[in-house]
Amino acid sequence: MAICGSTKAVSTNSLYISAVTKLLGKTFEVTCFPSIANIPHFNPDLDLNNPPAAVEDLRLTIQQADGIIISTPEYAMGLPGSLKNLIDWTVSSASFAGKPTLALIASTQGEKAYHSIIDILTVIEAKVTAQHIPYAKAKINNDGLITDEDTLGELKTTVDLFVASMKNG
Repeated sequence: MAICGSTKAVSTNSLYISAVTKLLGKTFEVTCFPSIANIPHFNPDLDLNNPPAAVEDLRLTIQQADGIIISTPEYAMGLPGSLKNLIDWTVSSASFAGKPTLALIASTQGEKAYHSIIDILTVIEAKVTAQHIPYAKAKINNDGLITDEDTLGELKTTVDLFVASMKNG
């Protein structure tokens, strides 16, 4: 399962999900979560017995996936609020617990979001593999092909580690 941390219809992060999907080849089927914008604002009062249907679908999709790919930008020195909101809805269900999760921070800077997502995913017990891709937009084309050789090499290594974590899961 792949989650794009941007709410833009076409984003650099959706291109990186496409690039990872290509690197995975035909071994894995990657299903993209429709949009983080469709998840309601987190409310602990609604998280008790009968959470919203979109949240139930999200949790079930995460639980059924062999692994999760998250590609996100950094907004205002941190994770986009809508991505953090999505993750907050999974805490009580422990959907990410033990789940191999590939976290890509593909942004202009991204260092703060990189550290933040590792911290958040670690707290909810995901098995985290992460890569920071600064100046990400300049390293990928509109077809989802990485044009920077160093970034491509690093991403191949990161994806291999992610695949290994799914096999060892």
